[in-house]
Amino acid sequence: MKGRNGCRLGIAAAGLLAAFLWQAPAGAADFESGWRAYQAGDFATALKEWQPLAERGDPKAQFNIGVMHADGKGVAPDRQAALGWWEKAAAGGNPLAQHSLANAHISGDGRPRDYASAREWLAKAAATGQPRSMYTLGKMHELGLGGPVDLAQAFRLIEAAAKQGLDLAQYNLGKMYRDGDGVAADPAEAVKWFRAAALQGNFKAQSHLGTRYAKGEGVARDDVEALMWITLAARKGHPAAIENAKVLRARLSSGQIAEAERRADAFVPQLSGSN
Repeated sequence: MKGRNGCRLGIAAAGLLAAFLWQAPAGAADFESGWRAYQAGDFATALKEWQPLAERGDPKAQFNIGVMHADGKGVAPDRQAALGWWEKAAAGGNPLAQHSLANAHISGDGRPRDYASAREWLAKAAATGQPRSMYTLGKMHELGLGGPVDLAQAFRLIEAAAKQGLDLAQYNLGKMYRDGDGVAADPAEAVKWFRAAALQGNFKAQSHLGTRYAKGEGVARDDVEALMWITLAARKGHPAAIENAKVLRARLSSGQIAEAERRADAFVPQLSGSN
């Protein structure tokens, strides 16, 4: 869902199954067999391998079966069944299930909207070091959802997620440094975090980074570099970037425009990493 200022909260759990394959204990043959089947698209076999584990209380298997119900893989799509499995996995300490339940409470998808419960589940997941949970909980503190606004706590959580390489957190941390929300305003730090997210391909961060270059805020003014980043964002359909690209092009020479486009064409997103 979107909160104040159009900020999107919550990150879907689907696609995160692999995180728990890495944590499977040695000798967990049934779990690993299920994962190999899942990767091969044999969802019926994956379900057959994971179901007994889930029924015996294995939180990883419970979470994964919940994802299968949510996505309709190997079973008919059933949101309530997915939530039921995630509740069991969350109670067993599975952070991805805790995050997924929080998302359901935030969005009202499959259950009544309940921001206070979302905060509780996110806090549990964040305590295990999950960057997505830290980020989402930070946004809830920033927006005052499920409790009072606490910009200092929002900053701490979003900064922790950003340092783990989460581009959404890096982008939002850049905005916090730009605006002085929860931390003293620092244009150079804003540029640092906008760049970290922009390098990962976050088009909103690319637009903001380009604007910083165009204005010379927190970084030396460089219209060619500005147009390069804004062009990347404009290619993703970002409305402000599209308009800003027109303004920049009007004041640059044809050679400068060509150089900015060359840099944009050569751009390759980098893998996330800690800072």
